Amino acid sequence: MKKLFYSVLLIAFAAAFANAQSFQFIHEGNTIPNGGTIQVSDDISLFEIVAEMGIKNITSNPIDAKLRKFEVDLLPGTSNLFCWGLCFPPFVFESPSPVVIPPNSVCEEFSGHYTANGIYGVSVMRYTVFDAAHVTDSAYFFVEFNAGTVGLTDYTNNKISVSNPYPNPAKSQTSFNYQLPAYTTNASIKIHNLLGSVVKDVQLTGQSGKVSVNVNDLNDGVYFYSVVVNNETYETKRLIVSR
Repeated sequence: MKKLFYSVLLIAFAAAFANAQSFQFIHEGNTIPNGGTIQVSDDISLFEIVAEMGIKNITSNPIDAKLRKFEVDLLPGTSNLFCWGLCFPPFVFESPSPVVIPPNSVCEEFSGHYTANGIYGVSVMRYTVFDAAHVTDSAYFFVEFNAGTVGLTDYTNNKISVSNPYPNPAKSQTSFNYQLPAYTTNASIKIHNLLGSVVKDVQLTGQSGKVSVNVNDLNDGVYFYSVVVNNETYETKRLIVSR
């Protein structure tokens, strides 16, 4: 009896897996696998950060497709919404009406919108597209919305060189090599936690050199560092502390 039960279970699982092959994700010309992740980064000062994904119906029949969002890891104080044919307010988690995707066609009706509200860090969303007539026929992808700070003119960027931190992940310390413009009046590397608070502020002295940052007093986890030159932010990237 157990063998029969497990056989039926395996057949049902296989059928569900097969049904999940109706959709394919296309991002910037690349195919994203079911369950894959894309990263979208932009200036924290912008009103919103937008992620777009093409959703392809790879069957020979039209599909009435609906879309559902799930907040995997949303930073407090931020907000988000999605568009699927129409744009819906943040409290809507599933599109009320389907969008028809013709056979072998890519639908460009999806966009995910993230508002950082001045909060540094990464929020993670999961979006699931499914056949309204056959809800088990579904596929999903993740979006990491990274709110950082960018700035400076291209001219200034060409004059600044700061290496990625090494090692990264860091255990006790991490280091940066840097070269700054001759007209630099002040420069620093600021490390922020996921709430946007500055936990380290390391001054850079001289036009070039190496600076080491002690991270022994930081908890394990994900941080973001910003390179600030002449009171303007050059770039923001991720730093991981792991022991």
